[in-house]
Amino acid sequence: MDNKKQISIQINQNKNGSTKHSSTNQSTLEDYIRENHHPMMDDDQVFKRKYTPDSSAFNQSKKPSFWSKYKSFIISACTAIVIGSFLGLIMLKIFVDLDPEEVAFEQQNTSNDQAVSATSDQSDEKGNTTANAQEGEAFQSQAFDFFVTQAGVFTNQSAAQQLVQELQEDQIESMVWSRDENFHVFVGLKSTHEASKQFTSSAFPSNYELYGGKEWHIESASISLSEEEKDWLAGLESLLEEMIEGNLDEAVIDQWLADQPSAVSEEIQAMSKEIESVKTEEDEQASQVTLLKILNQYENIANE
Repeated sequence: MDNKKQISIQINQNKNGSTKHSSTNQSTLEDYIRENHHPMMDDDQVFKRKYTPDSSAFNQSKKPSFWSKYKSFIISACTAIVIGSFLGLIMLKIFVDLDPEEVAFEQQNTSNDQAVSATSDQSDEKGNTTANAQEGEAFQSQAFDFFVTQAGVFTNQSAAQQLVQELQEDQIESMVWSRDENFHVFVGLKSTHEASKQFTSSAFPSNYELYGGKEWHIESASISLSEEEKDWLAGLESLLEEMIEGNLDEAVIDQWLADQPSAVSEEIQAMSKEIESVKTEEDEQASQVTLLKILNQYENIANE
């Protein structure tokens, strides 16, 4: 224990040696920099870092000016004002240039047109009243039911007429019946469903897709006719019933044609011509198509 060395601690030691050593190191560094990097360095030059006094100068952003902020809005507003003023001046010039006499003349013509229209309407009403008094009571047409052979149905008339031409090239008669915005192409007529089916399967070539046994109905309607036309049209309905059943009596047809009134409508005249042509038809299928045309005209007359 006696041989152990004592540890001594020196308190408040003089720091002159350390200061001297630090000063020596600083001089050596300055000499090194002067010799190797900055040969023009002066001895009195002091290397000190300069700090920016205000650190917020780097982060401060420049506010946009009033013009740059509202430039697009101001230009749009000015453009709209200029265009609106220009159009307003044009419209003002148009109204100023109108001739007052011309405006008064147009107003007078409008009043005259209204007066003429009112007078014409009154004349038409008087004429209709007189005609209805001469015609008497309305004629109630007869309803018909039969079965047809349909070759096609279309929504436009041109397509239906094209099918009629194609059938005509194969020596098949057909007609177009317009109803409910559709155009039906018919090629045959029979009084019963079975007869229509049998006629369709035996009378036409197999390359056509025909629909036999389609039921067809003509509604009864009220028609304004004279007394002579009523009697004559009643005879036509009896004649049509016989023709639908397949019975054709030429003597009855001739008598009906001979009893035709002197003054009939163009539609009834066209229908009587079709009935007269039935007598000359020798082909059964063509006769059925002619009868279909007559019935179609009859429906059109009843729906007027």
